[in-house]
Amino acid sequence: MVTTPRWDIAPTSVMKTHTFTLRDMPCSADNTSGITQITVEKMELPIKTENLKKVYYLGRRKGTRTALDGLNIEVQEGAVFGFLGPNGAGKTTTIKMLLDFVHPTSGSAAIFGKPTTDSATRQMVGYLPEQPYFHKFLKPVEVVSMHAGLAGVERRTIRERAMNALERTGIAEYADTPIGKLSKGLTQRVGIAQALVGDPKLLILDEPTSGLDPIGRRYVRDLLIELRNEGKTIFLSSHILSEIENICDTVAVLKRGKLVESGPPDRVRNDNSIIIAQTIPIDPNTRNRLKFIDVIVEQQADCTMLTIDPKNVYEVMRAMEEMHLPLLKIETRRESLEEAFLRLAA
Repeated sequence: MVTTPRWDIAPTSVMKTHTFTLRDMPCSADNTSGITQITVEKMELPIKTENLKKVYYLGRRKGTRTALDGLNIEVQEGAVFGFLGPNGAGKTTTIKMLLDFVHPTSGSAAIFGKPTTDSATRQMVGYLPEQPYFHKFLKPVEVVSMHAGLAGVERRTIRERAMNALERTGIAEYADTPIGKLSKGLTQRVGIAQALVGDPKLLILDEPTSGLDPIGRRYVRDLLIELRNEGKTIFLSSHILSEIENICDTVAVLKRGKLVESGPPDRVRNDNSIIIAQTIPIDPNTRNRLKFIDVIVEQQADCTMLTIDPKNVYEVMRAMEEMHLPLLKIETRRESLEEAFLRLAA
């Protein structure tokens, strides 16, 4: 007999699984229906914030300062999420709340569906602070081994796991060199290794390429791509926007504690941007006048570069004519993520 399946939702769990009932409805009235229960695992988001807000009390005279105001973000599993913003925008405050270093004033944050206050989230996360500090007398293998133990790695495999992490970050040859004798770039790689050693599902990296030379930045960028291909979720805060543009699936831009834009890099960028070069260096008054009509001004050695929103081009041309600024070159090209960031966060 042919039956028509019908799905009746009967949730029997809340967190990670949902049970659905498949009820076969018979085409003839004299047949009893069969019932099959199927349990489907629900994928919890690695990071989710809802109206996350942090207000600092500065004292009776200074009052309060809002560091983060109503942040709503969702980070998908296996994605690289770029978290952008100028200094003081609220990036580090957000990271501290995700790690439960700082408690929110209001709103909520969750790691894989669990509140950030839940100690079970600790071993799911590998964290690199913006300026990692290690005692100078310690060796990289000792630092990474200590973090492996904190991450719950079995004692008999700790040194092996530590060496593997140092190998992945390209500094295994310095495993037994005191950190005080390492350069800033190599010390930064030790920080990345300690974040990796526990094999976390989620990596929160604050300026991972800080202090690295171009070769080191390229190495770390390739490592992040490799980790993404392994299914790791990466929450990345960085000022090197060219690298974010190359590896991020999603970016979010903060400005004064508020989220001003988020989405894939292609959506955050405009389709084009007009660049104007002119040889006369401009004075501060002229620069301020151009900035007033949303022009990004970059003074170079022998010319000034102006980045103009297409909708403002005629207004800018009129202003340049009034100020007797010669137009030497004009071109239309795709806006880079850095230019989009300057437009959104300026």
